[in-house]
Amino acid sequence: MLAALLHAGHPVSWGAWHLEPTVTAGAFIVVGLYFRAVWLSGRRPEWWRLLSFTLGSLAIFIGLVSPLDAAADRLLSMHMLQHVLLTSIGPPLVLLGLTPALLEFLLKPGLLNRAARAVTNPLVAAPLFLVNMWFWHAPGVYQAALTELPVHVVMHLAFLVTGLIFWWPVIQPLPQLSRIGEGARLLYLFVSGFPMGLLALLLLASGTVVYGYYENPPHLWGIDPLIDQQIAGVIMGALGEAASFVAITFLFFRFLDHEEEQPGPPASVAPEQAPPRRDPASVP
Repeated sequence: MLAALLHAGHPVSWGAWHLEPTVTAGAFIVVGLYFRAVWLSGRRPEWWRLLSFTLGSLAIFIGLVSPLDAAADRLLSMHMLQHVLLTSIGPPLVLLGLTPALLEFLLKPGLLNRAARAVTNPLVAAPLFLVNMWFWHAPGVYQAALTELPVHVVMHLAFLVTGLIFWWPVIQPLPQLSRIGEGARLLYLFVSGFPMGLLALLLLASGTVVYGYYENPPHLWGIDPLIDQQIAGVIMGALGEAASFVAITFLFFRFLDHEEEQPGPPASVAPEQAPPRRDPASVP
């Protein structure tokens, strides 16, 4: 069981699905609770919300139990792809599937509501996500996550939770919680992209293998560890930022639409002209 959760012990093939009970049961429970809450709410959400939540949950599930998880034990690039599913693809799709009605029920005024309001503040959410990402990619911490089960589980949970927190100010599934305008959301995504790009660049440009764990043979598919590391940098920098690019593009056009809808300044009304004043001397 321990080896299974640490990627090891599974052949890397299309049939290498390992349906671990905790992950599988957790996925079915979350999806089941979502659709039950939708049913009990009496207000059926739009079809695209149902689809988005399902796809987001599926992306996270695939990242944890598919052959990708088995390959992540042998290639840094596959491990990076797994992390992208947990942080940049699954979370925004899940949040898009949530409706204000469901969240208002879950986040009733109280301690949980105040905590959610605090962590989803853009000034907290972005640093929390970025610090978490850099922390887990430090060589010593990353090595521990690859060899120690508790650390490995905590890493995946941290990626998933901070991914949800990071995307909350962008998606805004509950408008009254940490609401910011399109311009501020554009700035939020633009600024937070620089630290992630720098981390990807370090992996891509390094002339040595950063994580010694992946130097151990046999190398999957004969890929050299340094080439594998460079591919991982490309995945983090390109695919990892693809969701941000889509969000920036969407928000940019919405921002332009709102700017065009703004009423212009009222046209100045010329004062009513008084009749010309007649000179008394000219009156016959």
